[in-house]
Amino acid sequence: MIWFLTIVLPLLAAILAASLPAGRRWTGLIFVSATMPALWLGLVEVSGVSAQWFLLEGHFSLDTPRRIILLLTGILWAAAGLFTGSYLKDDARRGEFSFYFGAAMAGNFGLLISAEVASFYTFFALMTFSSYGLVIHTRTPSARQAARIYVVMAIIGELFLITALYLAVQSSGSMLLADIPPALAEAPNGPFIFLLGLIGFGVKVGAIPLYFWLPLAHPAAPAPASAVLSGAMIKAGLVGWMHLAPVGLVEWSSMSLLMVSLGFAAALGAAIYGLTQVDPKTNLAYSSISQMGVMTVLLGIGLYGGIPAGLLLPAIALYAFNHGTAKALLFMGTALPAKIGGSWRILMWAGLGIGVLAIAGGPLTGGLWTKYLVKTFLGESSLPGAKTFLLLLTLSAVTTTLLLSRFLHLLHKIKAPSGNVSPAFLLPWVLLLLAGGWWTMSPALLPTELMSYITKEKGIMAFFWNLFTNWSALWPITTGAIVMAFTLKFAFFNRWPAKKPLLPPGDFLHIIIMLGNLFAKLLQKAISLLDSGMKSLQGPEKIFYRLSDDKRTSQISASAESLLRRWEFAGIGFFIFFLTLFLLLR
Repeated sequence: MIWFLTIVLPLLAAILAASLPAGRRWTGLIFVSATMPALWLGLVEVSGVSAQWFLLEGHFSLDTPRRIILLLTGILWAAAGLFTGSYLKDDARRGEFSFYFGAAMAGNFGLLISAEVASFYTFFALMTFSSYGLVIHTRTPSARQAARIYVVMAIIGELFLITALYLAVQSSGSMLLADIPPALAEAPNGPFIFLLGLIGFGVKVGAIPLYFWLPLAHPAAPAPASAVLSGAMIKAGLVGWMHLAPVGLVEWSSMSLLMVSLGFAAALGAAIYGLTQVDPKTNLAYSSISQMGVMTVLLGIGLYGGIPAGLLLPAIALYAFNHGTAKALLFMGTALPAKIGGSWRILMWAGLGIGVLAIAGGPLTGGLWTKYLVKTFLGESSLPGAKTFLLLLTLSAVTTTLLLSRFLHLLHKIKAPSGNVSPAFLLPWVLLLLAGGWWTMSPALLPTELMSYITKEKGIMAFFWNLFTNWSALWPITTGAIVMAFTLKFAFFNRWPAKKPLLPPGDFLHIIIMLGNLFAKLLQKAISLLDSGMKSLQGPEKIFYRLSDDKRTSQISASAESLLRRWEFAGIGFFIFFLTLFLLLR
């Protein structure tokens, strides 16, 4: 019963919350109630169920990685839903937002608990297209443009992923998602099928070069929607990759190197490009692309072989958990500086600082543990260039700190209100802060095999209090923070843009638009030349009449007609026709 409540309650919450009149805060409590089954399934192991009446016989169950990510999504949707009750209390489109919010929540939960292809794809599509209503909510020109680009990229991604899922089912001979990775490991076209899924789900993940919609869509949405878009829904693409990837079953060296290379390109490139932005939410969107790049690296390591899926996939899920909670904290935090005054601002800046440290992998945070997981698997991998990749991982900690320090500086410029904030507005954010990345070191989530593999007999607490471990995490963050402080302190080095971004958000999109406009101009010019050429000939029909009226043409036509009437010509023609037909049909 709880499996179906996980899907049904968010749909009912969408209808009920949408029907409430404006000015009521009950919306938040309704959405929190709808997340309870998902939170329960994330914390407690429950046997799976089958439903013959649902689509092509639905199956619902959870393995360890998806259970971790389900708990993450439950926490984020509960916090964002509660935040929505105050943030959009007086919004004229609150009812419409609530409907799309609940529908996207149902899709997000449903795809995580689905154990077969039909249900997974149905809920993935529900989440994807419901999110359109969250992106376009404000109806500003930028929101409309972001929503159009989002839905176009979503449709392109759907075409690739449904093709990948169809071919995967054909190869495995089963609709169960658990049967797909072993089948792809043995199938001759397994790498090709995975590549299709890499592209299809890569749109949702924000992988290079499919990421350009993300820096436009996430900032356009209201703060609670941005929190779940970047913290929870972006992980759905990662789950799709995990369903297809034959981790530990095969060695796909080319695919592995492709994913690792693209992952580091995103981890470093997106962080550097995000430094040129002036909108805090755009800055965070590029940070999400960067962190999803690290998760892409981790999955790419698994495709090189040698690391069991039972160790690697939970490690990816734990990394996603830490990033998701911290990123949602920061996205919701973008709404706080303009509303929080007085002594509450101390709590706000402390919470934002903890979120930044968790993403950067700072000491005594969940990020320290999850970054160490990446270092361990990368260091033990036989992947060519592993040592270079380890240096790039350390460098990414510096660029991440630079990017998020820039984020804090942009928020600092927002003026504080004269009065204090309502506790109802601040409560969801504080609850999310308390439920942050420390869960990644909790026995409720941490698989025993993974902890034993990484920490050996020392245990998790000995790892967190190890001076060398903390120092190796601290110095890249300190370096990034000092560089940012230095550039802000001295005017000569302070070249950060203040009012207008140095480079436009959605970078690659502008190249596509430029090429599209160039092609349109060339096509328009070609049509214009063709049209002028036809006019100079006075039209094709006039050419035909001019030729038909010519005396020589009339003589040739009469000779040809007399030839066709001769029986020898007609007889030979029919013989050739029937002989050809016989040879084709025999």
